[in-house]
Amino acid sequence: MSVWEGIARPRIAAAAVSLPIFALLAAPALAGDTPKTPDPTPGSVTTAPTLPPADEPAQPATIDLKVKGERGGKVNVGKRARVTGTLRPWTPDQDVTVTLTEGKRTVKKQVVEVTNAGNAGQFSFKGPKLIEPGNYQVTAEHSGNDFLKQTTARSRPFKIRYPSLHVGSGGTDAKLFNHLLDKQGYVPSNGGRYTDRTGRAVLAFRKVNGMARITRATSGIFKKLADGKGTYKPKFPGSGKHAEVSIAKQVLVLAEGDKAARIYHIASGASGTPSDRGHFKFYRREPGYNSLRMYYATYYNRGEAIHGYSSVPTSPASHGCIRTPISDAISIYNWVQLGMDMHVY
Repeated sequence: MSVWEGIARPRIAAAAVSLPIFALLAAPALAGDTPKTPDPTPGSVTTAPTLPPADEPAQPATIDLKVKGERGGKVNVGKRARVTGTLRPWTPDQDVTVTLTEGKRTVKKQVVEVTNAGNAGQFSFKGPKLIEPGNYQVTAEHSGNDFLKQTTARSRPFKIRYPSLHVGSGGTDAKLFNHLLDKQGYVPSNGGRYTDRTGRAVLAFRKVNGMARITRATSGIFKKLADGKGTYKPKFPGSGKHAEVSIAKQVLVLAEGDKAARIYHIASGASGTPSDRGHFKFYRREPGYNSLRMYYATYYNRGEAIHGYSSVPTSPASHGCIRTPISDAISIYNWVQLGMDMHVY
């Protein structure tokens, strides 16, 4: 290394230190420096919510409500109470309180979020399935804040629409109807078909409630069942698990204390050979058919028994026994036990 080289290097270093400050500012960012904000994705648009200036008062607001499926002031039985609503104007972070009522009773109350839908906010509410009769209404309330004033809206009142059904009907209405019959102690089909078995359950319901003795279900019957009414009240609740036969109503009731567990259409003794009235106990069982074509008989009073038979009209017809339809006989036979009380009145 020459002497001149040793002298020149410090000068170069000094020159670098003496670079103007603007040259440093103009230099590109080095690795590790804070990166620049990336450009938006081509084609995308970012819109910030428009809020009222902080010094302006809250804006008036309105709510519109719609109950889905409501026609003529009624909603079909078994459908959920579904509500859509619009809040105008829309500002971020808003919610409304939606309440479904039946009369003075609150069925469901929920706070729901309002989402942006352009020039308005939208919200939705899902209530329970509507079965019980009553006067229903939906209320939506925005409680108010710095941006929007308090506002409330109510739907028009609505009731439940119940269909008429008959043997051969099917679908969700028939399924719900079978369920309601079963809850009141009648013995319908399972599932979504209105079969002959459901028809017999309706016939028993009609007998208990003093109606025409046919198998068709009117909308009024559907409504009464939906209201939890129409069952049979046992006359002898103190007998525990027991059987009762009402001669006047022509029904057999298999009861557990004061509750009718099963209610069946029957035919008792004809006017010339009436069934004996009184308090008895079951004492003998006879499975299958006997020589008199009695099917699965359980005896309670000498030769009188509950048994299945091929002909069970809607009025008294037997020689003193309690006739039941063949298809109900085995179920009744299995429920009744020897020594159990039997009341005929």
